[in-house]
Amino acid sequence: MERLRRNTDFVRVYEKGKYSADRYVVVHFLPNQLGVSRIGFSVSKKIGKSVTRNLVKRRLRAIMQKLSPKIKQGYDIVISARVGAQEADFDSLEKSLRKAIFRAFLFVKEDRKNK
Repeated sequence: MERLRRNTDFVRVYEKGKYSADRYVVVHFLPNQLGVSRIGFSVSKKIGKSVTRNLVKRRLRAIMQKLSPKIKQGYDIVISARVGAQEADFDSLEKSLRKAIFRAFLFVKEDRKNK
């Protein structure tokens, strides 16, 4: 799993890409020409102070680490936490992220049948 780091890449995904939302997360995605998927995380100050924001980011990163082999290659993906994500436990956050990714058709074909 490669990381999306540059602000210009985030802006490009927001402006030109599509999105899928669930209770705790919004997944923005845009095809890239790299053959590998890059993932970035965005947690607003509305979520809380830096300790809380970093906790949410760490949880999202851990979930994506587990899901990354099942994600289609060739996409830039930005995962944004919604207000309320700071109160969600790890399992609820994972379930929400899985649903949003599933709705965005970002799982590889054989895994989509099992959902």
